[in-house]
Amino acid sequence: MLKFRTPDKVYFKKGCLPVALRELKEVYSKKNVLILVDDLLADALFAQQIADRLHEMQINYAISEYHTEWTLLPDCIIAYGSDADLESIAKQISALLEKPYYITIPAYLGNYRHVMPLPDGNYPDMTIVEPDMMRKNPEVVKMALARALDALASENATDYSDSLAIRAVLILLNAEIRSAEQLANAGTLAGFAFENAKAEKDGHSGKESVCAEKLGISTKSLLKGIEAIVDKFNF
Repeated sequence: MLKFRTPDKVYFKKGCLPVALRELKEVYSKKNVLILVDDLLADALFAQQIADRLHEMQINYAISEYHTEWTLLPDCIIAYGSDADLESIAKQISALLEKPYYITIPAYLGNYRHVMPLPDGNYPDMTIVEPDMMRKNPEVVKMALARALDALASENATDYSDSLAIRAVLILLNAEIRSAEQLANAGTLAGFAFENAKAEKDGHSGKESVCAEKLGISTKSLLKGIEAIVDKFNF
């Protein structure tokens, strides 16, 4: 029997960060939080937004780069980063004997890794898709498009994964006219679709006609859109 899996809670929409973080105190009674980032200097402003919310709730916190040694295991980890960062953090958390409450926050519009499982098969307990916490990079958008197409081309695709992948592709092919919130959602939808279709990375290569048929467009139009996305997507 197939099943559709996601993180336990997914917060989305501009301004959702403080609402989501309130649960750490009001629902889960967390006392010590570790905020993991890739670069303390580059991510300082974004990490501080998280820290300020925790400070308001009188929750202890520390901010650290994920690739450094953690001196203390907290009862909650908030991972903020790119898809590559979140993948590395997921591997570290999977290796822990005691798993902390785990929250992911994507750092780029089009990130998809934040809603995918850890290597041990467990999903993040919460993910916060906050557009105000996300930077812009056309290459990331192109990668999200590739994952959505991978989902469409997968032999394990279902009506559930297809519906999300189709919506993601239609947003991402027109990325230059989409809002930050739409692009943030599209990356998340691509992650849902990719994982639940049990797709392979770049599995759509050579299967563009299959994807185009599901999208209701010509293969030529799809290929043209894929090729043009970085050139036309100017930030």
